[in-house]
Amino acid sequence: MDLYAGTGALGMEALSRGAASADFVEADPRRCRRISAALEALGLSERCRVYAGKVERRLESLGGGYGLVFADPPYGSFGGGDWRALMGRLMLPGVLAEGAAVVAEHRRGADLADAYAAHGRGLGLRTRRTYGDTAVSIYGCEVDGETGGGSLECGSETDSEVGGANG
Repeated sequence: MDLYAGTGALGMEALSRGAASADFVEADPRRCRRISAALEALGLSERCRVYAGKVERRLESLGGGYGLVFADPPYGSFGGGDWRALMGRLMLPGVLAEGAAVVAEHRRGADLADAYAAHGRGLGLRTRRTYGDTAVSIYGCEVDGETGGGSLECGSETDSEVGGANG
């Protein structure tokens, strides 16, 4: 899944490297039309869906079961709280497949945590690389994040809140 898709280059690259399918989410309808046209020209449109709308609204209505998620939001308008909210939405039941990876592209020095936990699931930082002013953080499932013990898994059946009365 390519969130804040822009040109769709990340999702298209995944397809060219063997991904079976890809969903693209982009707020700008003109960019969505360009992504659709590029997918058609590359003969990939049968394996893809392009959604126009804000990621925050679209995520909960998508099919789910994603094994790889790219998130590349606009640098200037996306802060630490926005990343927490996005990661929380990604951990809603059924969104991520077991063993999924989330690749977050962001401004170097952005306020991204080393671990996120929500809805009985967790994502932990596997690696972070910097390239000039840009950084790429890769998160994976099954972390000992904010819970203080016990492994959390993406795609698990539990739907409890982490850090609550039982957490």
